[in-house]
Amino acid sequence: MNLKLLFPLFILVSFQSLAQPSRSPLGTPGPAYWQNRADYNIQAALDTAHHKIIGKVAITYTNNSPYPLDYLWLQLDQNKFQADSRGTQVNAAGSRHEGNVTNGFEIGSVFYNKLPAAYTVTDTRMQLKLNTPLAPNGGKATLAIDYSFTVPEEGADRMGRILLDDGWVYEIAQWYPRMAVLDDVQGWNNLPYLGAGEFYCDYGNFEYAIDVPGGFVVAGSGVLLNPGEVLPRSYAKKLEAARQSDTTVFIISPEEAGSAPAGNGTRSTWKFRMQNARDVAWACGKGLIWDAGGAKLPSGERVLIQSFYPRESLDGWDRATEYAIASVEHYSGQWFEYPYPTLSNVAGTVGGMEYPGLHFTEYNRSGNGL
Repeated sequence: MNLKLLFPLFILVSFQSLAQPSRSPLGTPGPAYWQNRADYNIQAALDTAHHKIIGKVAITYTNNSPYPLDYLWLQLDQNKFQADSRGTQVNAAGSRHEGNVTNGFEIGSVFYNKLPAAYTVTDTRMQLKLNTPLAPNGGKATLAIDYSFTVPEEGADRMGRILLDDGWVYEIAQWYPRMAVLDDVQGWNNLPYLGAGEFYCDYGNFEYAIDVPGGFVVAGSGVLLNPGEVLPRSYAKKLEAARQSDTTVFIISPEEAGSAPAGNGTRSTWKFRMQNARDVAWACGKGLIWDAGGAKLPSGERVLIQSFYPRESLDGWDRATEYAIASVEHYSGQWFEYPYPTLSNVAGTVGGMEYPGLHFTEYNRSGNGL
């Protein structure tokens, strides 16, 4: 073998392979870098008698990779709470990320491009096998999935529910089947969800509607699209004005909590939109105080800051919006501007967990702990 001839050939092939790389030699995105995209439309209803979410998710998935895809992977995070899941097996009893045992996601119909789809579920993952490969470089596909799950009281300190003086407070996350990430480094990122660790999701736009009993207040990632349908006119006007307020104002005061005329009948549907985000989460309860104010960004734009908390949290959480405004303004000046139009804090069972535009914190926190 003539090594003198092979070495220049190796150099030539190496440079040709890096001519349009997705990554530079330093690991930063290169000229051929790509990200896939997942846009979601979700409709979900809360059954408070059985603590159950019944939902439908429609996903538009864009394959920006240079590869045709013969199958797709989705994340079914609620399956972590099944008795035989890997997450249940590896977390010690009573540990932070253990959670309660449930049936996980109960999957109904699954459609791919409007046709019934063949799929396999293993632990917290679903694989869809495609009859025709999804085209590369911008090929699009639609998925539609009907599902339901029981909300655990302890949801691995990421979500859950708690019974307080004025009723249950629900903090809902990992609540819909969502696309796993295909990237240029690992391929499909489809390790099972164990309860700990971080979440890796594609960016996309979200529109979602949450159907709850009348009198419930819903806090969600993104912008509330229909305040005039779920709030009296006077409340909706206070919410609209709060973004421009430099001080905290009550949308629902402590005296009104639990009896405020939220909703529009025996059931009401709260609609939200979140753009260019990785995920959305939401929370709800009947006896929640709701206050709000505005954070001013260096560009002059304002962010609506909101806090939702039960009456037993009033001594401490009455400053939550003030703290959040200070944080958004400080870090927007120090690093880069906060990217979303709203930020909501919710008091409940979760010790501390952040989602795009929404934060869950334990209801009995105050001062530096908040």
